[in-house]
Amino acid sequence: MKIGKESIYNQPAGGFGAVSAYARQLQREALERGEALLPPRPLQMGEPDFLTPTHIRKAAIEALEREVIPYGPPPGWPWFRDLLAEKIRRVNGYHVGVENVVATMGGTNALQSIFHTTVGPGDEVLIPDPCWPVYYTQLLACGATVVPYHLDPANEWLPSVAELEQLVTPRTRMLLINTPGNPTGAVFPRELIADLLAFALRHDLYLLSDECYDQIVFEGEHVSPATLLGEGELEQGHFIGVYTFSKTYAMTGWRVGYAVASKALIKSISEVLAGSHTNVSLISQRAAAAALTGPQDCVTTMREAYRRRRDLATRLLKEHDRYIYTPHGAFYALIDVRDRTGRVSRRDNQFALDLLREYNVMIAPGNSFGATSAEFVRISLAASDEDVEYGVRAICEFADK
Repeated sequence: MKIGKESIYNQPAGGFGAVSAYARQLQREALERGEALLPPRPLQMGEPDFLTPTHIRKAAIEALEREVIPYGPPPGWPWFRDLLAEKIRRVNGYHVGVENVVATMGGTNALQSIFHTTVGPGDEVLIPDPCWPVYYTQLLACGATVVPYHLDPANEWLPSVAELEQLVTPRTRMLLINTPGNPTGAVFPRELIADLLAFALRHDLYLLSDECYDQIVFEGEHVSPATLLGEGELEQGHFIGVYTFSKTYAMTGWRVGYAVASKALIKSISEVLAGSHTNVSLISQRAAAAALTGPQDCVTTMREAYRRRRDLATRLLKEHDRYIYTPHGAFYALIDVRDRTGRVSRRDNQFALDLLREYNVMIAPGNSFGATSAEFVRISLAASDEDVEYGVRAICEFADK
């Protein structure tokens, strides 16, 4: 099913707002009754429950105390872009220069500026189903047509290149992939990445690789499509990579992301950025620089906490006979909430709303991410072990009712 701009307000994402609004309503009603309602257990948001590491916060404070905070160049300060290029070489395994990277206000801003640079009315973009729902609104705001391709829950939420071949048309402009994935936690294997890259090159498409969870992998390896390009092929302009500090370093509110592409495309993206937000704050760039150059044990500590919670959730799902798959990266899990006859007794957002009322647990409805996950709910593993355990048990018990 192709989704055009006329249906922009009917796209996935509404479940998040509905659950949050209902939580506020329940709190108001409790106050009116003179009751104290404990805060809901937060399993709905993809936001690390860790403080931003100390050395990163200190770098921001030092910038405030010692530097004038001026406007800056739209693509980021050259010294920061140099650090970003070095990180790509060191962590992601492919070579880029300063002119191949651009700093953005989080991964969200990177994506929006890329879409405004590359697609417009009449263009079709292949995006995963399920996916991060902001892809829909960003693309539709550009006038592009969204064409979802299915991720298969029976195959650990991996896509089929054969299906993509059926969906591509002369109007297809871009293939978007996300690995490690939100909401699935799937990590695409090297062979699949190679096939997806070959598909994009065969049809002369942009391959936009959203790699914002690139350093949160539990099993296997994260493979960027750019590592499979030959010498000089990055400059042909097919590959675009998106990264962020939000997840790896618990820096969601700092709003620092970055994009990697050919020099010509980065120049065009920078022009879009200049007209949208002028520049990323120097304070945030100093903090992000400290994240890259400082101790990396914080990354390992957080990743191991997410792995522990993933293992906890997986064990509980097996105990309750609701295990479907094991997320291999990111910090999410999709849980099948069909009843024992295979039917979904509470469709759309209703399961999440009823769970919140009866168990005080906030989750994300599966339909927020697409049609394929409508029979699931998503939990975030970026919550405490206690909340993950209580929440998974509550979901399983409630689904069995």
